[in-house]
Amino acid sequence: MPFDKRIDISAHHKVAVWKIEESVGQLKHLLGVSAKDEAVVNAFRLDKRKQEWLASRLLLKEILGFYPELIYVENGKPTLANGSSYISISHTDGFAAVSMSDQPTAIDIEKCQARVEKVASRFVHPDEASYIENKKKLNYLTLLWSAKEALYKYYNVYGVIFKEQFKIHPFQLSTEGDLLCDFVNQNTLSKLQLTYLANEAYTLVYC
Repeated sequence: MPFDKRIDISAHHKVAVWKIEESVGQLKHLLGVSAKDEAVVNAFRLDKRKQEWLASRLLLKEILGFYPELIYVENGKPTLANGSSYISISHTDGFAAVSMSDQPTAIDIEKCQARVEKVASRFVHPDEASYIENKKKLNYLTLLWSAKEALYKYYNVYGVIFKEQFKIHPFQLSTEGDLLCDFVNQNTLSKLQLTYLANEAYTLVYC
């Protein structure tokens, strides 16, 4: 099975990445989809979206040892129906990622693509722009975007302005590391540490 990576952070926090190489039919077979799931999958127009949905559920099945029932709460966040753990799901071209923990968690996975530069002005805080290295600009921007997507999932506050309310403290880009992050909301400052992995295939951020 194409696990790209599994990280057992603790007995109660696990992160996993699936490299999507299977067809929709193969993923359905591996998961053992129910009639209810079949209807959900078939409602997606693109095979890519079907593969991402199925791969993320396969990750949960592999982590837990069984396929759990999911429900969706505010802002469309997925959660286990039995409430036993917190989960977060993300996907990008060719990959799906899941974080599961006994504490609130968030995950984001992104491919390093030039299009992120076109929207950088919408999410890069002025303080962040000061430490981005030009020769690695695309990698920095991808990581900043992924980090802020993870922050958005973690705090789950609708209408956040990424450029103003999320700020990532200065860091030197590496293949892995931690990020100290600020979130300002209604004059209240919250801090959170994220962990990242960055390779040629994708950038992964989680907490």
